[in-house]
Amino acid sequence: MDRNLFQSAARIATVRHMKIQHLDHSCLLVDISGARILIDPGNFSASKVREIAPTGLDAVIITHQHADHCDTDLLCEILAANPRAAVLAEPEAAAQIVGQADGPAAGPGQAPARGKEVVPLPAGSSYQVGQVKVSAIGGLHAVIHPDIPRVGNSGLVIEAPDEKRLGVTGDSLVPEPEFQDIDVLAFAVVAPWSKMSETIDFLRNTRPRIALPVHEGIVNQNGRPIFLTQATNLAPDATQVRDWPEDGIVII
Repeated sequence: MDRNLFQSAARIATVRHMKIQHLDHSCLLVDISGARILIDPGNFSASKVREIAPTGLDAVIITHQHADHCDTDLLCEILAANPRAAVLAEPEAAAQIVGQADGPAAGPGQAPARGKEVVPLPAGSSYQVGQVKVSAIGGLHAVIHPDIPRVGNSGLVIEAPDEKRLGVTGDSLVPEPEFQDIDVLAFAVVAPWSKMSETIDFLRNTRPRIALPVHEGIVNQNGRPIFLTQATNLAPDATQVRDWPEDGIVII
């Protein structure tokens, strides 16, 4: 066999597949390069998370402190079933989890009643989960109203050798440079802090190859298609907005 052809075949053989499961609203279960990561297990996702009862978790990641992304009771249940899982959280969320309501944690703390370390994950930092690198970007939640103080928000880029790169916006539609032309991007298709034109402009500015809709737990099944249809029809040509199948599992 020609050497170049052999090298190409070898590269193809090493390409892996990432599995992403939507557990309602903004909760994602990601299997990538031998690591299993749960993102944003909030109160809108509690029923599905309890139904699936994920085990073998290597990390649980919290993008920000709001209850629809971080349900402390649910988190304790998850950790009881996954005692070896690391807990990574945006710093204000980490402080909230460990019961420090007066501001961001100065360093790793202990989750209440579990004795579990919670590692603050501020924008600009990264954490290694096996072969998987988790990078935090952004830093602030979208503006809800000028009279409501903004909280922290750590968007995520999850990557590993020979894998597609996954971005997770959390509660923000800022077209961060790290999201530009990313392979897969989980984006808030509807939110009380956004309007449809902002969502569409975000997709046009980031141009992900595949865009997966999340954060739709605030609307019913009659309203969801309105937002998803417009995002799909008005996304840039380079972007495929892909709805979740019935089992909520997408293989990339």
